[in-house]
Amino acid sequence: MVTLPDTEGVILLNTGFEGTVAENAVPTVHAPSGSIVMLESCLQQLPTYPRHWSVHLQIAEPAALRLSLALLARLSSLGLLHQPVWVWVKISCGSFSVPGHVAGRELLTAVAEVFPHVTVAPGWPEEVLGSSCREQLLTDVLELCQGLWQPASFQMQAMPLGHSTAGAVARLLASFPRVTVTVEQSTAQLGAAMPL
Repeated sequence: MVTLPDTEGVILLNTGFEGTVAENAVPTVHAPSGSIVMLESCLQQLPTYPRHWSVHLQIAEPAALRLSLALLARLSSLGLLHQPVWVWVKISCGSFSVPGHVAGRELLTAVAEVFPHVTVAPGWPEEVLGSSCREQLLTDVLELCQGLWQPASFQMQAMPLGHSTAGAVARLLASFPRVTVTVEQSTAQLGAAMPL
């Protein structure tokens, strides 16, 4: 694992899996160096740092969602998970159904069934982001997350000066009691964020 600075923050872990889902697959982290390490060892190392580091799991492969949540549940039950955790995954939902991505309802169902003590952070595939149907994207995500009791985090793309996202941010904040909005400078940083 990378040596972390003596500060606090959020560490982004790009999560996949090794093996087959049917035969003891193990959640992994794709490190910036290109190496692959076990997600469990990364999470167990975080408490050894002197400062508090939260975890943002960027689920890169749909099959890694439940595997990663199961690992979080196990570590939590053993008293080994002390950080807040965000679970981000590209979803397919509503008017924007994209094959090869986690269905929006499956994200919420997996979180509820396997390990509900996370911040739910839905993201969008690149195909959706280029569609320029921003109002429909917002409507779909609000409908999907209606009644969600977990905190939610919505990633948004930064817009050029003069383009306002205030209305979209206001709708998100008004719709959920426990929501955060993360503004991304580019889609390359987190894969895909909502273009509002």
